[in-house]
Amino acid sequence: MENQRRIIYVLLIGLLAVPLNAQNRIKTRAESFWGVHFDRHTQLTDDHLGKTLTEGMVDSMLTAVRPDYIQVDSKGHPGVSSYPTEVGQQAAGYDKDPLALIREVTRKRNVALYVHHSGVMDINYVRLHPEEGRRGADGKPDGQNASLWGNYADQLLIPQLKELALKYKVDGVWIDGESWAVYPDYHPAAVKEFKQESGLTYVPVVPEDPNYKVLLEFNRKKFISYINHYTTELKKVAPQFQLCSNWAFSALMPEPVPADMKLDFLSGDYDPDDALNTANWNARCLAGQGLPYDLMAWSFVRHSVPKTALQLCQEAAAVISLGGGCQMYFRQNQDLSFQPASFGIMREVADFVLPRKEYCKGIRPIPQIALFYSTAGWKREVNDIYRPFGVNGIRGVMNALLDGQQAVEVLMTHHMVNSMEKYPLIVVPEWKEIEPEMIVRLKEYVQKGGHLLVIGSDATVLFDDILGVEGVKESTASCLGFDSRFVDIQGPFREIRLNPEVKELGRLYQTNDFRFPSGVAATISDYGKGKVAGVYMNMGESYLSSTSPVFRDFLSGIVNELFPDPLVSVQGSHRVHVVPAEKEGRMLIQLINTSGDHANRHVKGIDEIPVLTNLKVSVNISEKPRKVLLQPEGKLLKFDFTGNKVSIVIPELKIHDIVEIVK
Repeated sequence: MENQRRIIYVLLIGLLAVPLNAQNRIKTRAESFWGVHFDRHTQLTDDHLGKTLTEGMVDSMLTAVRPDYIQVDSKGHPGVSSYPTEVGQQAAGYDKDPLALIREVTRKRNVALYVHHSGVMDINYVRLHPEEGRRGADGKPDGQNASLWGNYADQLLIPQLKELALKYKVDGVWIDGESWAVYPDYHPAAVKEFKQESGLTYVPVVPEDPNYKVLLEFNRKKFISYINHYTTELKKVAPQFQLCSNWAFSALMPEPVPADMKLDFLSGDYDPDDALNTANWNARCLAGQGLPYDLMAWSFVRHSVPKTALQLCQEAAAVISLGGGCQMYFRQNQDLSFQPASFGIMREVADFVLPRKEYCKGIRPIPQIALFYSTAGWKREVNDIYRPFGVNGIRGVMNALLDGQQAVEVLMTHHMVNSMEKYPLIVVPEWKEIEPEMIVRLKEYVQKGGHLLVIGSDATVLFDDILGVEGVKESTASCLGFDSRFVDIQGPFREIRLNPEVKELGRLYQTNDFRFPSGVAATISDYGKGKVAGVYMNMGESYLSSTSPVFRDFLSGIVNELFPDPLVSVQGSHRVHVVPAEKEGRMLIQLINTSGDHANRHVKGIDEIPVLTNLKVSVNISEKPRKVLLQPEGKLLKFDFTGNKVSIVIPELKIHDIVEIVK
């Protein structure tokens, strides 16, 4: 009875809400900030689709949640359409057309409608056309994914997307089962083309083969061509139809978006476990790609344990604080109806997100620390086409910097080429390989006055000449000692010899005893007009898997040597992340409370996030501001202005607030 009363209450309150999108126009994805995603992955045997889905149900959800857009299922990975398609595979039966009903209600409400549509992964198509399936190294279809060398795009994907755009007047598509579903393909057509392009007489089948990387690059090129083909064909007949390939040109695919690519926005659904950290990482990788982007949080974790609105708000804060849009994934029932019991959670998240739109959408982070995501380094580490592996080092370094209250952006190689001079500090994290031209550029950056931090036993070797060190025998160290504390070293490290002008910043030890030093942990030296520091051990993966305050504080100490006067400084907690940003001449300092058990994989639902209190925030600014506000509440804050520095105290930070400095 209590659940029934809750549902009725949510529906009644929703009916009293302010009308949606009062501007009387459906927003484009670029204009959107908040959305809700539903999908079902309909099966061949599903019957009575649409049975309990009603216009009132959809309207009540829209009224309560107030989204700019929703995404609903059109075809999941099984390859079965959740609406009565005329060109694809239908399910067993439909009581009504779910998609037509939802389109009608969203149109009346001026809410954009997108569909969740599986791309490369289409199990039914491969079942019906085994000759067009992606082949494994054994020459057999894998039973799940279509070959990019077959006719799938022209025979099914493009015709069905045209049906959705032209018949159903859907605003766009979020294509799932794309980059992460692409594996090396041994289809006969692929094998023939690979041999022609590479000049090889065979096709590598194991990562140990020296030509395996050539095969991976060949498949990557084909995937980009595949996206370009279907987006181009859709734009010919439906130029307003907006397209996204899930995870394209993201952390999984650290490459520039081609100038002729017809994608309208970028997006991805990040790992529901340890979601705050994965949101931090993925948002920073998408933020610089030049297209509108959003990230999707799952409303549940693995094994279907629902999340609370509180933890979803915390995840949303990580994304919107960088200027991205956010969406939340909730399930559709087997008959494609929504689940009214979840409307209350959606509404709570909307109540948190929507007031922050003015202070988050369209913001640009102010350059502080650039964390270098080397495309060449990534390709060296991975033995897959596009999968979320091989980046634990950079992710761990990013987490340690953020936990030290550093303002960090992730810059891929193509970003770094044109932007490095904007950043007071660049961090190179643990890559075994970096583009040769970037090594030259980074050394020039330091020589002209920049500040560079190189981390890792392999990465530092590439900069030994400007670090003023040389490698010697293998070290017998087992731990790092810093500030009267120790932490074990889990990754590789190297012992070095210092030139006389180089300053030592930390030491390694044979055991947890300061009487037994074993090598130098870090150094700093001048080079040209700038400074360069090196850390001669890998620490990123260790920090990612077993977060240690010793690593965090050690790294913060080195950053302080290179960059002693950042734009924003925060004291009072290591549980706050900082993003200094600007919008239309306003400075907007984003503060995110990262407290709680979000990184504990044994804790699924979080109903309490400790509030951070009495945070001391200092901001460098050239002139005294007229006022300082805490947004989105619009609360006036007392401040002190001394020596071109604004100092304020934030009494409490629950999840996410913005300090607006009005000049």
